[in-house]
Amino acid sequence: MNVVILGPQGSGKGTQAEKIAESFSLEHIDMGKFLREVAQLPTKLGKEINEIINIKKELVSDKILKKVLQVKLQDLPREKGIVFDGVPRSQNQLEYLEEALQQSGRMIEAVFFLKLSFEESIKRISKRRICEKCKKVFILGKNILNEKEFCPVCGGKIIQRVDDSEEGVKKRLSIFQKETLPVFDYYKKNEALIEINGDQTVEKVFADISKELKKQI
Repeated sequence: MNVVILGPQGSGKGTQAEKIAESFSLEHIDMGKFLREVAQLPTKLGKEINEIINIKKELVSDKILKKVLQVKLQDLPREKGIVFDGVPRSQNQLEYLEEALQQSGRMIEAVFFLKLSFEESIKRISKRRICEKCKKVFILGKNILNEKEFCPVCGGKIIQRVDDSEEGVKKRLSIFQKETLPVFDYYKKNEALIEINGDQTVEKVFADISKELKKQI
């Protein structure tokens, strides 16, 4: 079983992807995390990605994303199911993913879209903070009481990422509306899309997803 998780910033895609992977014995492909792992490798591709994301502080191109996807899929047994988190985010990425899946003898069985209002997305992300050192994520008012606290994991300074500010979130949501919703429309036309109310507790969202996934098994 191969699954895709889509949704705007703050909808909880990463959290749900982790829970799905653990409960249904799937491989969790978090493209952001995997790109950072590849960037540490002493290979030509690793050095190229390191230059882009760690030195230039830029986003990798769809072409490089395609290469990374192919590498990841080649390393997995065909019978091992996958939950894709963070891909596809655009029409080009959608085409690359479909091609890579076809080459590896796979197909997407279900695509979950976590629906969340514009206002709630801004509210959630604006509360997010991150450790400057170990990159551990915290929620202001939940995991930490104020920004003057230090990371309980490594003692690092807790900060707010520039793109997690209200202005930054609005910009990212605008990009999401423009680039990712066509992907949503594609899967909807192919009757693979399942809409889930993302404005619920983590447990309730996962219960709704699990109910749908069990129908696929």
